Amino acid sequence: MIFRFWTTIILVMACCLALGTGLILQSHRDLQASRRSLDSLAAFRIALDVANRVSAERGPSNRVMSEDPDPDGPSFRLLRDARAATDAVIERAAGTPALALSIPPLRRALATARREVDRLGDLAVAAYGMEDVGAAAEGMFSAYDATRLLIDRGIEVLLDTETDVVGRALVMRMLSELRDFAGRLGSYLVIPMVHGQPIAPQDLLAFHRTEGRVRELWQLASQLTGPSSDRATREAHAAVAARFMGEGMDLLTRSIDEAQSGAYTMTATDLTASIVPTFRPLEELRDAYIDATIALLETRAAAARRSLFFVAAVSGLALMLVLLLLVASQTRVFRPLLRARHRVVELADGKLDETAEHTPPHGEMRDLYDALASLRTKLIERMAMTEQLRQQAETDGLTGALNRHALERLAEKMTQAGDASQRISTIMLDIDHFKKINDTFGHMSGDEVLKETVRRLRAVLRSDDILARFGGEEFCVILACDENHAPESAERLRRAVQDFPYQLETGQTVQVTASFGTAQAERQPGIWPRLVAAADAALYRAKLEGRNRVASQDLA
Repeated sequence: MIFRFWTTIILVMACCLALGTGLILQSHRDLQASRRSLDSLAAFRIALDVANRVSAERGPSNRVMSEDPDPDGPSFRLLRDARAATDAVIERAAGTPALALSIPPLRRALATARREVDRLGDLAVAAYGMEDVGAAAEGMFSAYDATRLLIDRGIEVLLDTETDVVGRALVMRMLSELRDFAGRLGSYLVIPMVHGQPIAPQDLLAFHRTEGRVRELWQLASQLTGPSSDRATREAHAAVAARFMGEGMDLLTRSIDEAQSGAYTMTATDLTASIVPTFRPLEELRDAYIDATIALLETRAAAARRSLFFVAAVSGLALMLVLLLLVASQTRVFRPLLRARHRVVELADGKLDETAEHTPPHGEMRDLYDALASLRTKLIERMAMTEQLRQQAETDGLTGALNRHALERLAEKMTQAGDASQRISTIMLDIDHFKKINDTFGHMSGDEVLKETVRRLRAVLRSDDILARFGGEEFCVILACDENHAPESAERLRRAVQDFPYQLETGQTVQVTASFGTAQAERQPGIWPRLVAAADAALYRAKLEGRNRVASQDLA
């Protein structure tokens, strides 16, 4: 009997030890997770810094291309300083293992862009034309686009960290892209300003598309940063609203109006010097948001350390108490602990179904079962949050259509599937005169038009066709059928948009039309970018031919 009793005591103590070890290991894992999150966020911040510096280098580059050569002048000094800052942060990224593989293509793209800027910087302004400035600007755009691989790699590293950190990283990326799109607006104006000529139609269209993306990104970012509990983030948000969205966008709006006639009131150098300072609050907002996230992770790490020490201490004390309690009662503690251990294993295996448990009457055991219930609740919440983030990452928040990232991922899969004889058809469409709708009826009504357009398109499309918002008022459709019916399908979509006026919540009605471009090609790896470019070119031709029509282009 005594042997069995002490055998039971030893078994119970072993179970308690296993339970305590599990809790200690969990606390240790939480601490390690916070540290990994901090390290991954530091790498992601470097990636964002690289993107910011490459984007910021366009300002002094524009100034150099706007003036006659003066290597000792202020514009050339600014450009040298900007390039030195860019090179320094790229070196930091190259020394970060998680980012190193994404650096070589970025360096090649940046070197190509710089050579074109230097070529024009060595010439008098009268020696080159608008197309040369435009080519140099496109080179700098391509250099920034190369940083997106770096940012994508930074986000991939963050995917192994805490869920809400990934969500915050997406906000940081939005702010970084907002800074770049803001700079692109200025670059589109510099191209014609250098020679005092009206802006080209394609650059005007690109300006308005980019302006729409800027306002859309700010609307999303504002919802997340404006009500932040961090004071520095709120102050930086207010500065962006006043400086960039107020002063900066007003200046750009006035300048684009002048660009359409070519009657400029300032030089390209003056514009660059005036607009670039309004971009600084965007950088400060991004940095403040990152700093707030780092502070949050450091708080969690400190809490995890305290939890680790607390759990270790409690576990040691529990072992001594169990020895005393088991001498008095073998059943009041032993069996509940076994059940608790079993529940911990179930939670670790992902079995989150609620089970009926008899709660022990004593305080320590009750706390343990409450902790298990809390752990189950948090695991369920984490799974729900992960699913919600996945939905948000793939869906356009305004219209409910797929977003561009999800579209491109699906398109790449579709082009890999099937044999070469199968074809893939895509339709690009853009709402005509959407800016006029926004200006006349307000942005809320413009949002209604976008949502109603998606509803009308879905009513015509088949259930297995893919509809995505490509950006701003532009949408993309991938037809599920391999047959060459894209023009007919686009015509049905065009009529669905045009046939009936849109009824706004204000009681007003607006007649909406859209222009369509279609393209088809054989399925093969890597065809998607060419297919989109062909459809976009057809869309552009439809607009040039008068809008509210369908144009087609086929790839060989």
